[in-house]
Amino acid sequence: MKEILFIAAGTRGAKRVRDRFQPFVPIRGRYCVEYVLDAALGAGTIDRICVWGEKPALEAILEPAIRRGAGRGIEVWVLQEKDNFLDSFLFSYLHCVDRHWLPLDRKLLAGTGMGQPQWDLMRELAKESSIADRPVNLILSDTPLIRSEEIDTMVANKNPAMDLVFGRTPRPVVDALLARAHEPFCYEDAVKNYYHYNVHGAEVALIVNSFMAGRPLRVPGYIWNFAAHLFANRTIIEGGRFNLNKIRGNLALFRSVFSSVEQSAFSRNSYLRLKAFSFLVRAYLIIIKNKSAQRKFRDLALLEEKVALLTHCAIGYQIGDCAGMAMDIDTAYEIEYVDRFFHLLREG
Repeated sequence: MKEILFIAAGTRGAKRVRDRFQPFVPIRGRYCVEYVLDAALGAGTIDRICVWGEKPALEAILEPAIRRGAGRGIEVWVLQEKDNFLDSFLFSYLHCVDRHWLPLDRKLLAGTGMGQPQWDLMRELAKESSIADRPVNLILSDTPLIRSEEIDTMVANKNPAMDLVFGRTPRPVVDALLARAHEPFCYEDAVKNYYHYNVHGAEVALIVNSFMAGRPLRVPGYIWNFAAHLFANRTIIEGGRFNLNKIRGNLALFRSVFSSVEQSAFSRNSYLRLKAFSFLVRAYLIIIKNKSAQRKFRDLALLEEKVALLTHCAIGYQIGDCAGMAMDIDTAYEIEYVDRFFHLLREG
């Protein structure tokens, strides 16, 4: 059975590279989002594609591809983005539900911003098991080297027991792709980082790729609300006094969600959840900051177990041999490198 794919091509909250938002970075005369949609149209596991972003601009740019999709029996539509990434995804998802699975009240689809009517609507939809169990897939739009086969690999092989998965690619796969070019790739200039995990007893270096998937209605509402708060305050990474207030706000929210025995969703077995939380904090310091080589805190299966205990949700990584998905455009160096060696990297 073929599935739906969302393509995130929004500009609100997106990074600018050379004064262009990532989906609209040009590579060899075409925008990144065009390459991504082409790959999606060639994937055998996909029959519906929803793109969100600046609707007028995207419809003009993608119109030839949308027509090609229609000729192949693949429905492609574009939605106007909302205020941030998470809002855009949730509204796009609800429109998908309305369009294909269950007609929804127009008033409920008209809300804007986190905490608006879509939350009540999602709770109601969760009662419809046939909808709640339908998986959806999402990719970002700043990976011009992505291939149709990579999308098929990630969609077809995702763990059906997971409520939410995030794509990861092993380092040897990316290194093999970059070896096709005529000069070494500088990871420091590209700001790309690998993190080491223990996967089935082996040490594996993984990098983020653009794939995400899951069953949104199986993810508890308090997790969405927490994620929404973090998205709204994600400028903390830019530094500055104003952002310190946002850090305080995040910490206060985190404490209220994960520490309040009476009011939070974690009232039962709170001691075990506190231990899981402490484990994950330490794992973060070890994996991200490389402060220790302790294997226990890098064990992927154990990390997923602790996350499930803390959140009542199955969340984990989806590992796939997808180098193109991992080559997102974040810096001017990457634009120049990919543009110069595009055909070698794309075709070999």
